[in-house]
Amino acid sequence: MFSSLRVILSTAFIGIALVSVQSFAAEEQGPPGLNEKVSEALQQKMKPQLDAKNWDAALAVIDSVLATVDANSYDTAFLSDIKAKIFLQKNDYAKAIAPMETTLRLADKHPNYFDKKAVLDTIYFLAQIYYQEGTSSKVSSVQQQYFNKSSAYIKRWLQISPKKNQEASLFYASILYNQAVANPDKVDLTLVRASRKEVEEGLLSALKPKEGFYMLLLASMQQEADVAGSAEVLEQMVKMKPENKTYWLQLMATYLNMGNATEKDETKNRENIARAINTIERAQVLGHLKTPKDNYNLVTMYYNAGQFGKATDLLYGGLKSGEIESDIKNWQLLAYSFQQVGQDTKAISILQEASKQFKTGQLDFQIGQIYSSMDNKTLEAYNSYGVALKKGGLDKPHSAYMFLAYTAFELEKFDDALESILKAEQTPEGAKDTQLLRLKSAIQEALKEREAAKAALEVKKI
Repeated sequence: MFSSLRVILSTAFIGIALVSVQSFAAEEQGPPGLNEKVSEALQQKMKPQLDAKNWDAALAVIDSVLATVDANSYDTAFLSDIKAKIFLQKNDYAKAIAPMETTLRLADKHPNYFDKKAVLDTIYFLAQIYYQEGTSSKVSSVQQQYFNKSSAYIKRWLQISPKKNQEASLFYASILYNQAVANPDKVDLTLVRASRKEVEEGLLSALKPKEGFYMLLLASMQQEADVAGSAEVLEQMVKMKPENKTYWLQLMATYLNMGNATEKDETKNRENIARAINTIERAQVLGHLKTPKDNYNLVTMYYNAGQFGKATDLLYGGLKSGEIESDIKNWQLLAYSFQQVGQDTKAISILQEASKQFKTGQLDFQIGQIYSSMDNKTLEAYNSYGVALKKGGLDKPHSAYMFLAYTAFELEKFDDALESILKAEQTPEGAKDTQLLRLKSAIQEALKEREAAKAALEVKKI
């Protein structure tokens, strides 16, 4: 915001250093001219300090002279103007405000003191400085005071400026927006809309609008919860700045938010997820959003869109290549994805591959569950549950014991079934599981029948 100001200041101080103060004061448009004693003091005492860029010493000279002149004189106006510029040169913007406002007050009272351009520059600088001070403050009430001052000055500048330029328009829109959100707990939507209106006018005023217009328009739309409008703006932003990774992330997130908002409408939901997928894939072509996390997000988008085949291929390829983090949950998701497309055998193969990397019985337990859902795979399920319990590390050991007991019962391995039930009873969940008692009763009844059958067979042999 202060780049143009710095150029102007540097030019101004080069001028001050090279010419005499008296000639600097005597402009063609006819300012009164400096008091002779003031001019002499500045020429002999201040100019050497300015030439040496000894700003504090120059300020001391100005203050000593100011104390001797009429507060409403041209001398005061001229000295205040120089004093303000020195503070700006020192980057001490807050201290520049008072002398700059003194200069402006006297210029308003005496139109011949400064030309129109000098007055316009002073007004614009004041708007900039108050804005800078407002954005630097963390106190909402203080921010509001500074933004109000800045707004008043920029409005005045716009009213008398011969030509409204893009920079000023963007600056004014920024002030309005910051006024609107100074109190985050009570955003002023009227000011937000005013900022948006100024931005929209600025966008129409140039063939190549400044990027800041789009950023402000996006912020305004977000404040008004205009998600669809935000997406349109972001599409323009990624087109204008395709190298900006942040814009791609924001666009993707916006489409996902639109998907969440239309969750009950399956068609629109999938359309918005498809847009998010398209966004990340466009970004990846440009080299953005290619981290393992980004690649995993793409998989989940395809999954949420119901494209299980594509999600599965991306996840499997990413896990094998390292483009997606190889952790147990991702392998489990991959197996689940194969199940969703009816490839149970492939899901089992994936979990078996993962079990070589992760020494936990949880994967074998899942293998057992898949086998349990398949025809004529009870023995394989039984063996998988046994391996799972042997390895340990299970989320719910009680469930593994129960599944092992069920499969053992189906295979008429009643002793193993009873042993599993007894171990299940020892878990915290076992005491609350009513199914456990029913299964235990059934197993015990089967054991009794088996023993009775054995006894009857022995009797026949006799």
